Amino acid sequence: MPSLRTPAKLAIIPLTGAILLGASASHAQQGTGNSATVLPEVIVTATPTDDAGEPDPSIVSPGANTAKEKLKSVPGAVSIVPRTNFDLGRGAYLEDFIRFTPGVLIQSNQGAEDTKVSTRGSGTQEDDNIIGLSLLVDGIPMNQGDGEAFLHDIDLQSVKYAEVYRGADAFRYGSVTLGGAINLVTFTGREGSPLSARVTFGSFGYTEQQVSSSWSHGPWDMHLSVLNHTLEGFREWSQENFQKVEFSLGYKFSEQAENRLYFFYGRLAQNNPSGLTKEEMYANPTQTSPESIQQRWSTKWDYERIMDSFVMKGDDWKLTLALNWNHRQQTQNSEFDDDFLSGGVRFYSDDYSADLVYENTSDLFGRKNRFTAGLIPMWEPESDSFYADPNGRIGKVLFADRTYYLTLPFFFENQHYLTKQFSILTGAQVVYVDRIFRDRLKNDPLGDQSHDDHFLALNPKLGLSYEWNEKCLAYLNFSRSFQPPSFDQSIGIIEGEDGGHIYNHILSQKGWTLEVGTRGESGPFTWDFAIYRSWLRDELLDLNNPQGVPLGTVNAPHTIHQGLEIGLETEVLHSVFIKDIVAAHDSKDAKDGKSIREPRKTDRLLLDQTYNLADYRFSNDATYGNNRIAGNPEQFYKAELRYEHPSGFYLGANVEWNITKYPVDEANTLFADPYALMGVRAGYKTKKGLQVYFEAKNLLDKTYAAVVEPIADARTADDVDSFHPGNGRAFYGGIAWVW
Repeated sequence: MPSLRTPAKLAIIPLTGAILLGASASHAQQGTGNSATVLPEVIVTATPTDDAGEPDPSIVSPGANTAKEKLKSVPGAVSIVPRTNFDLGRGAYLEDFIRFTPGVLIQSNQGAEDTKVSTRGSGTQEDDNIIGLSLLVDGIPMNQGDGEAFLHDIDLQSVKYAEVYRGADAFRYGSVTLGGAINLVTFTGREGSPLSARVTFGSFGYTEQQVSSSWSHGPWDMHLSVLNHTLEGFREWSQENFQKVEFSLGYKFSEQAENRLYFFYGRLAQNNPSGLTKEEMYANPTQTSPESIQQRWSTKWDYERIMDSFVMKGDDWKLTLALNWNHRQQTQNSEFDDDFLSGGVRFYSDDYSADLVYENTSDLFGRKNRFTAGLIPMWEPESDSFYADPNGRIGKVLFADRTYYLTLPFFFENQHYLTKQFSILTGAQVVYVDRIFRDRLKNDPLGDQSHDDHFLALNPKLGLSYEWNEKCLAYLNFSRSFQPPSFDQSIGIIEGEDGGHIYNHILSQKGWTLEVGTRGESGPFTWDFAIYRSWLRDELLDLNNPQGVPLGTVNAPHTIHQGLEIGLETEVLHSVFIKDIVAAHDSKDAKDGKSIREPRKTDRLLLDQTYNLADYRFSNDATYGNNRIAGNPEQFYKAELRYEHPSGFYLGANVEWNITKYPVDEANTLFADPYALMGVRAGYKTKKGLQVYFEAKNLLDKTYAAVVEPIADARTADDVDSFHPGNGRAFYGGIAWVW
């Protein structure tokens, strides 16, 4: 077989790449008479391994140790998050998965699926989707063409670890946001068991059942997960019901080439309670407005996704080719009254994306070097119809549109080691964006609102890193970010009988970020520390003018985002009740049939902690001066002290503490109060596959605002119903079995 040291010419689609591989292998074995060229035999004896010495199950979906090894030298705020915390308790939402990851704020506006994920102040103005953050599965973008994303599109039970990129380090994934990216890496059929099942029950009618199966034979492997979730809800009119099916099929052509095909189906039916005033929340946090029930505020959708990823690698290079298509049909009912006639929207969309990335790790000028370049285009056509929905029933169509989104990011970066420990990273991202809006039902008073917007940006990046040993790194980077507005931000609604939708031209959000940090391991400590400051222009915010008139989403001329992100894991005690015994026993590493001496596992006491300081504010604004930007908790602390026994038993107490009040309006006249939530987790996992688990949340039954909807000025509003209370005291328990 010929050596795979340099890439051959490949077609873009994975199937053609597979044909080329087969053809090259066949050609190497054939002769052409006396003039035949004899190729030297190359025997590949090594297989890719992670740093624990175990073979990697997949090139497309590598193990967590391999990812950790690759990212340990990145000069920026990145984290590898295994599913450890996810499996210790309820294990339902992203909040459970990346529980102690610094710099990430996860909130739910109805105590159910997480609806807001914010990193460094990105997307805090949105209340029902994710924007300002790229969401990916095995490196393939899940965001819609205009940047929005939904966590319901992911089956977290199929995820083995997460890569969290805060800030500019998300260039690799085509991120055009301030916040960065979260890449969720999934199981393959070579890692799981033939059959596993998990059943969880909890407060407020919570139930979840999940079954998964893994299979592999020769070059083939398959992973299947089926999930059913129901919830009655803590609040009135907060029921939730969804089902998810995730399937992936892999084929290894060799240890250097692999293809993986994915299919996902999701169905959601969710009722949406109203926000409350601060007084209403404290009087009765379970209530909702009568209109939300009468008008049947809700969200329903069906969603399908098909992806394919082909990866080919040599000794010092790697080529990734991926394609993605998803389709969504959604109906959403919301507030309807005489002044705001449009209460419902129906839309269907198709998203198409591709992922073409080349990586090379060959030495340059006799020094270690890593070069990456890629193109990740995204295209989405969408059709929207807005209608009157008195009493929650579809009425007259009021206005309609057809939208087209194109995002075309090209990026490259090169990290070069000037010495064995010191490296410099240079890179840039060039982004072209189209926003095409077509008015399908023109309103006479407003006229044709069809509009085209085009954006072009160049985002450079410079980073320095120093690795003072194999596990510890300090870094500094300076980068530019760019984020175009979504259509939800560009389209406004004019109230009244002659109202309709109107297209507002909004500038893209730009910013420069300086970041300094360190991460590593030493003795009983594992840490992740970052401090950053972003200077933003034209930030996308919902504001008033100086006279107090609401403007909708507009560009704030100058804002500043700065903060501190700290994550610290400490092994407080070792061998608490069980001594660290060294015993002779048989081992798979024993030679000549002799036993070797290895330390047995002991018990330990762990302390996980994260602290985030987030200071986001206007800078000499004509209306808001240097006020803080609304909707962002300023200081947030999480911690868990957990005892772990080698038998599989664990017990931990935890706290979530929003330390200070934070503003609900940009005028800084109304605030959400601080709070502290206490919780407990416990469980037992046998070596043969049985696991039982229990979790209690908000043990003191604290009433608090889990999410607030930012407004411009509370003094000019009649009733500020911006508060969405979190769940009261809740208990969850379940059982899992792996065959």
